[in-house]
Amino acid sequence: MKLFRVKPVFVSLVLFVVLASPGSGAMTIDVEVDDGDVVASGEMWIAEAPTVTLRGRTEAPDAVAVQVDGAPVVYNADDGTWEAAVSLVSGLNTLVAQAFDAEAKEVDSGLVEIVYVPPENHMEGYLTEYVTLSGAYAFDETVFVPDNTVMTIEPGTVVLMKPGVSLVVYGQLLAEGTAEKPIHFTHYGDATRWKQIRFISAVDSRLQYCIIEYADSEGKHQDYYEPGPRDYHEAVVVLASHLDVNECTFRNLPDDGARAEGDALAIISDDPDYWGTASALITGCQFLGIGQGVHTRYSYVCVEDCFFTGKHGDNDDVDLWGESDPPPLIRNNVFLNPEHDDTINPTRCSAVIIGNLISGTDDHGIVLRDKCSPILMNNVVHDCRNGGIAIENSCDAFLANNTIVDCGRGLRLFDLGRWGPPYRLTPGGGTATVVNCIIWDCATPISLADSSNDEIEDTGSHVTVEYSDIQDGRDGVSVSGSHSTVTWGPGNLDVDPLFADPSLIDFHLKSQFGRWDPNGGSWVMDDVTSPCIDAGDPNAPVEAEPFPHGYRVNMGAHGGTAHASKSANRATRAGADR
Repeated sequence: MKLFRVKPVFVSLVLFVVLASPGSGAMTIDVEVDDGDVVASGEMWIAEAPTVTLRGRTEAPDAVAVQVDGAPVVYNADDGTWEAAVSLVSGLNTLVAQAFDAEAKEVDSGLVEIVYVPPENHMEGYLTEYVTLSGAYAFDETVFVPDNTVMTIEPGTVVLMKPGVSLVVYGQLLAEGTAEKPIHFTHYGDATRWKQIRFISAVDSRLQYCIIEYADSEGKHQDYYEPGPRDYHEAVVVLASHLDVNECTFRNLPDDGARAEGDALAIISDDPDYWGTASALITGCQFLGIGQGVHTRYSYVCVEDCFFTGKHGDNDDVDLWGESDPPPLIRNNVFLNPEHDDTINPTRCSAVIIGNLISGTDDHGIVLRDKCSPILMNNVVHDCRNGGIAIENSCDAFLANNTIVDCGRGLRLFDLGRWGPPYRLTPGGGTATVVNCIIWDCATPISLADSSNDEIEDTGSHVTVEYSDIQDGRDGVSVSGSHSTVTWGPGNLDVDPLFADPSLIDFHLKSQFGRWDPNGGSWVMDDVTSPCIDAGDPNAPVEAEPFPHGYRVNMGAHGGTAHASKSANRATRAGADR
C-alpha cells in the first residue's frame, strides 16, 4: 500500500548559523521554529514546520536597513539586530539576508538553506498508483515501486532518506532534474546514512541531473565473486534492468570524510536471484572523492564524457567483470588524481576503451586482465607510477594510437597470479599488438615477464610493435624470462615526439602546418613539426584522424588537449555544484 504518514512533533528549537559575507561584517542568523521539528544536515536545515522566524545581527557599522529575500524587515540600528517571519514552501528554501547602507549599497549578507517537508510528504511501503514527487519528501522506511507503477520525481526535488532506508524499483523510476534544478537524494540529518536505490527486473529507468550522496555504500565488490546470496553495497544497484544515468553527481559516499570509500554504481547481469541482462548508459556524470565509480558483471555499459577524480580505497574507478554483447564502451572520460589504485580495469572483458585522459595515479592507468581481447584507441595515459597500461593473465589486447607519458612502465605484460578463489584468474602472460602509439619519458617503456605457472603450455608474454615511437627503441623493451617474445615490426621510431605542452597535459603533436588548440580556441602554427606526424601505419585509414596533415595517420592519441580542457571544466563544475 502507499502510505503518507504525518509525524506529529511539537518542539521549539533555535539554531545559530554564522556565514561569511562580502561586506565589512559577518551576518549571523538564528533560525527559530515553533511547533515543529528541525534537523541539521550539513550547512542546511530540515524543517517540519511551514514557518520559521529568522533573527540576525550585522556587525557592519554603516548598515541602516535589512532585507530578507528582497523584503524589508524590522531592523534595530542601535545593536544591528533584525527579525523576519518567513513562510516556507515544500523543498529547498534559500533565504538570503542583506544589510544596506544609507546609499542602498550592500554592506553585509548571509544566507540559510532550509528544506521544508510537509506532513503529507512522508512516505514508506508500497506504492499502489503512479506518483509524482515535487518539493521535498522524506522516506521514513523503504519505499517500493512495484510492477506496473511509475514514480516520477520533478526537477529540484529533495528526497530525504532516513537511516537504512532504500528505494526499490520493480516498475519504473523517472528522476529527471535539470542543470538549474537538480534532484537531491540525500540523508535525513547529519551522521546518518541511507542504504541505496535498487532496480530489480525494472522497466527502463532514468536518473538525470541527480545528486546522490550519503548512502551507506562502502564495501568490497570481491564479495560478489563467490557463489551464494549477495548483499550489494553500491549507492545505485541495477539487477537485470536498464538504467540511463545522465549528468549526475556522486559525492560524499558514504560521508564527507577525507577518506570516504563508498561506491556509486553496480550493473549486474548474474545475480543468483534476479538473473537477466543488465545495462546502463552513463553520460556526463561526476564521481567526486568517492570509492569505485562503476562496477559491472557481465553487463553492457557505455561510460562517456564523465569526470572521475580523487578516488579513495583499493578499488578502480571503472571495474568491468565478464563479457557482454556488445562489449562495454568507455569513451572520452577524464580520470584525474585518484588517491590510490587503477582507473579502468576490464577483467575477462573485451572492452572498447577510446579517447580517455588518465593522469596522476600511484598504480596503473589501465589494467587489462584475464582471457579477453580488449581494444584501446586514442587514449592519453600520463603520470601513472606503476605503469601506463598493464596486460595480464592471458589477455590479448590491441592498442592503436595511444600516448603513454611519464609512467613507471609504459606497457607492462605479465601474470598477476590470483589463480585461486575468489579471483580465479587464467594463468599466463599478457599479449599485445601495439600500432601507431607513443611511449615516452617512462622509466621502462615496455616490460615483459614470464608466468610462474609451470602447468600451462605457454608461460610467456608477447608484444608486437609497429609504427610506434618508443623511447630507446628496441632497447627500451625489458624482457624477464626465457619464453617471452618481442616482435619489432616496421616503421618504429626513437625520437622526441615534440608534444605541444606536457606541463598542461597537452600531448598534441607540434606542427608547422597548424594544429587546433582547444584551450585557446585557436589554430596554432608551431616552429617545428613532430616526426610522429604522418609516420603511422600507411595502411591505416587517414580519414579516422581528426586533423590529418598528409596522407598517413599520425602516431599517438588525438584530442589530449580537448580532454585536458574538459577536465578543467569538470573540476570547475565540481566546485560550483555544491
